[in-house]
Amino acid sequence: MKVRITVGIILALFAIGMLVCAGYGYEEVMAIPVVLLSALCVHEVMGVSGCKNKILTGVMMVFSVLLGVYQCFDLKRYIPVSGTVLYAVYILFILILMLKMYSVTRFEHVAIGVFASTAVPLAMSSVVKTFHLLEEYPGIFRRSNCIFLLLMPMLCAWLCDTFALFIGRAMGKHKLAPNISPNKSVEGAVAGVVGTTVTALIIFFIFDRFFFGNDVIKWWMVLAFIPVCCVMGMCGDLAASVIKRNYSVKDFGTLFPEHGGAMDRVDSFLFTMPTMYLTLKIILSVAIK
Repeated sequence: MKVRITVGIILALFAIGMLVCAGYGYEEVMAIPVVLLSALCVHEVMGVSGCKNKILTGVMMVFSVLLGVYQCFDLKRYIPVSGTVLYAVYILFILILMLKMYSVTRFEHVAIGVFASTAVPLAMSSVVKTFHLLEEYPGIFRRSNCIFLLLMPMLCAWLCDTFALFIGRAMGKHKLAPNISPNKSVEGAVAGVVGTTVTALIIFFIFDRFFFGNDVIKWWMVLAFIPVCCVMGMCGDLAASVIKRNYSVKDFGTLFPEHGGAMDRVDSFLFTMPTMYLTLKIILSVAIK
C-alpha cells in the first residue's frame, strides 16, 4: 500500500505540473504525455491480446502518435487531405499487412489494435483540445476556465477511484459488478461520487474566488456534471476490466509499481475526459449560434 500511495502521489504531482505549464500558456507541452501514453496504451493492449506481430504493433503505435499530434495541433487546417481519407488509408494498410503476415496475425489483433490506436489518442487529445476553446470562443473562456475544466475529469477518474478504494475496503458489503471486478462495492462507488463532488465544489469556489474573473462556469453546473462524469469513469474502469478478464490478466502492464501499466492508469480518464469535452461542445453549439 505504501508503494501504491507513493506512486500515486508522484503521478498526481506530474499531472499538477502539466496543469501549471498549461496555466502559463504552454499547453502544447501536454501533447508530449498525451502521445506517449497513447502509444504505450496501444502497446499494452496488443501485448495483452497475445499479438506476436511486432510490425503490426509498431505501425499501430506510430499511428496513435500521429493521430494524437493531428488532434492536439489541429493539423486539419494545414493538411489538404481529409482525415477520413487518411484513416481509410491506415485501415487498408493494416489489412494488407495482415494478409502479408497472416501466419502471426489474427483478425482479432487487427480489430482490437485499430480500436485502441484510434480511441485512445482521440480521447487523450481532448486534454489539449480543451485549450482550443480559447481561440474558438474568444471573450468567453479564460485560461483559468480551461484549467478547471481539465481538472474536473482528472478528479472524476482518479480521486473518485481513491475514495472508492478506501471506503470500499472499510465499509463495502454489496458488490458493484462481481462478475467483472469483484473488489468494487456499491458503498465505495457512492463514496467516490459524493467525495469527488464535494471536492470539486470546493475547488470551484476557490477558482471562482481567485482565478475565474467571469461567470461562465457556475456551481450548479459542477454539481450536476460531476456525478455523471464519475459514473462514466467507473464505466471506463469496468470496460478495461472486461478486456483484462477476457484475456485472463490482472494488469495491462507493469510500468507503474502497484498501479499496473499506462492503460490501467488512464482507463477511467479515457471516459471522463471525452465526456467533459463533448458535453461542453454540445452545449456551446446549442447556446452559441
